[in-house]
Amino acid sequence: MQAIIHSRTSRLVFFFLLGTVTTAFPQVRLLHLPEWPYYVTPVQGRDGRIYAPESQQNFGSCGDIFRITTGGTYAVLDYFSCADGSIPYGGLTLGTDGYFYGTTLYDGSYYDGVLYRISTSGVITDLHSFAGGADGMRPYAPPIEGTDGNFYGTTLGDSTTASTIYSYNPSSGAFTTLLQLQPGDGSSVYSPLVQALDGTLYGIAYAGGANGVGTAFQLNTAGVLLNVYSFPLDQQNPYAPLIQANNGNFYGTTYFGSSGMGSIFKMDQTGAFTTLHSFDGIGFDGQHPVGGLVQATDGMLYGTAQGGGMYGNGTIFRTTTVGKYQNLYGFPQTTGQTPQGALLQHTTGTFYGTTAYGGPNSNGAIFRFDAGLSPFVSFVLASGSVGHTAEILGQGLTGTTIVTFNGVAATSFKVISDTYMTAVVPTAATTGPVVVTTPAGPLTSNVNFRIIK
Repeated sequence: MQAIIHSRTSRLVFFFLLGTVTTAFPQVRLLHLPEWPYYVTPVQGRDGRIYAPESQQNFGSCGDIFRITTGGTYAVLDYFSCADGSIPYGGLTLGTDGYFYGTTLYDGSYYDGVLYRISTSGVITDLHSFAGGADGMRPYAPPIEGTDGNFYGTTLGDSTTASTIYSYNPSSGAFTTLLQLQPGDGSSVYSPLVQALDGTLYGIAYAGGANGVGTAFQLNTAGVLLNVYSFPLDQQNPYAPLIQANNGNFYGTTYFGSSGMGSIFKMDQTGAFTTLHSFDGIGFDGQHPVGGLVQATDGMLYGTAQGGGMYGNGTIFRTTTVGKYQNLYGFPQTTGQTPQGALLQHTTGTFYGTTAYGGPNSNGAIFRFDAGLSPFVSFVLASGSVGHTAEILGQGLTGTTIVTFNGVAATSFKVISDTYMTAVVPTAATTGPVVVTTPAGPLTSNVNFRIIK
């Protein structure tokens, strides 16, 4: 085992290179973090670095935002002052304006949480303090950017205040509560929304609905509730968001299931649920997944369970979209414990994630593992109309010679850096993959770029 020690003030950061323990992958790397990244999903920035919040409460702070390179160089961008918000859960969203957007669970002007943005230079700006009631309270997850340029998010609420769905216009600064859920619609929304291919928004509620064990709900961007799908009793209490896979179906996880340890499910576009895997915690199997799924470039769904596995500290797993399931890794306590966020597949092809606890100081870790997947390009926002400027993330982009949208060459593109470029959607483009031809070869997008008419 190798350890490289970095110091910043009184903090120690350890970088570990482990051999294969309970994984089929050749490398698992863990970067120790001393500030408890609870329920955090990392996000890739324009500069190729990884960004995320931490919920630490030391050094007079109520949390911070950090970034880390793929090689392990770690830095804090800024700290929360408590009055400006505290306990930043969930993660961040990279906006098309270059800022990262997120939320804090507590504090702000009314002590019920804050919607904020942060620049890559480390300036945090509070955008809205939640006031409770119809305004919403205690946002657990970051907002997402919609195809219209507005941000859409959720609040958790509490025993007396229902969860809400809100929008934020970054141009005008207007904040709007779009919908407050009723018990039959669902309650306790922990996760972010997802914008489906049809432009509508889907969310997940942990409780409520016809069976009292959670719902998936659909609404439009004006806040009109379109459909509510109640979870069956063998799939109970979903924490994590839905993802829409390349086959058009939705996938997610529940905390409980028929075995009592959680499940992976599929929901088709009619709202019909199918269990793909029931966690039982037996042997190497995990239990209680809370972080959700990501569809990787191999078409498989990857995720984490916060418990179970060989050491009882959580697992990494993957499954096909039809339920062929495989345990990949069990976390030893010394290098990470209780993974609660979803994984990020970086455009290098490797995965990154966080654990809430464990590591040498028991305060959590950021880890990466290599599944042998190739580099690719991704988008800040994977949709736009003809003439729209698409923002593309990758690596080795310097010297790019051509960019195609589903086979149609862009007549205008600009390489901003080795990890970020833009391209104007050409007139004849149709929905499909984007291919960026670099000096090292072509890089294909992980998802289709959707052309909006």
